[in-house]
Amino acid sequence: MWAEGDEFLVRYESADGVIRGARPTRVVGERHGYLAVWLPAATRTAVPVLADGRGLRDCCLEERYTLPRSSRVVPWRGEGILMLFPRAAAHSVWLFWNADGFWGWYVNLERRHIWHDRGCDTRDHVLDIWCERPREWEWKDEHELEQAVAHGVVSVAGADQIRAEGERVARMIERWESPFCDAWETWRPDPAWPQPVLPDDWDT
Repeated sequence: MWAEGDEFLVRYESADGVIRGARPTRVVGERHGYLAVWLPAATRTAVPVLADGRGLRDCCLEERYTLPRSSRVVPWRGEGILMLFPRAAAHSVWLFWNADGFWGWYVNLERRHIWHDRGCDTRDHVLDIWCERPREWEWKDEHELEQAVAHGVVSVAGADQIRAEGERVARMIERWESPFCDAWETWRPDPAWPQPVLPDDWDT
């Protein structure tokens, strides 16, 4: 459906059921059931914020899960990231680089993707996994998932399903299966690619 270099819009739904985040990217290709897209540094992205303008990392967890939200358009900070989306699973895998080169794999646990003609929609599931070396991993943000349950944003059954998906992907890391073994960390973007553009109607 998508060819190399096509624009691909990744959108994120907040707990209130509204699209609050969006990342315009370029399609890289597909390997072993994962579609890879590139988000270059400085790309204009939409991010969820509190309605008072504060970022979600600038408030306590209680405020994050109880106060109303809005969105803000900001440039993507840091190096670009390669995002890998499975065709039918509740996660994505992001590859990070820093000034010294390849940094590691970040597993973002999220709702199964809803695919459409512009890209895909999902919802972040808070709990994540970090993998800096082959076959090694660690949980990230476990306390945030606990707080999401405590504030009724995620049900107990939902939290169990999120953790089960994380454990499944953790076993993939331990066995060093695709997409982790697919050498994506050696890939670099085509310098001729123009910056992807955040459409004006990204939230509709």
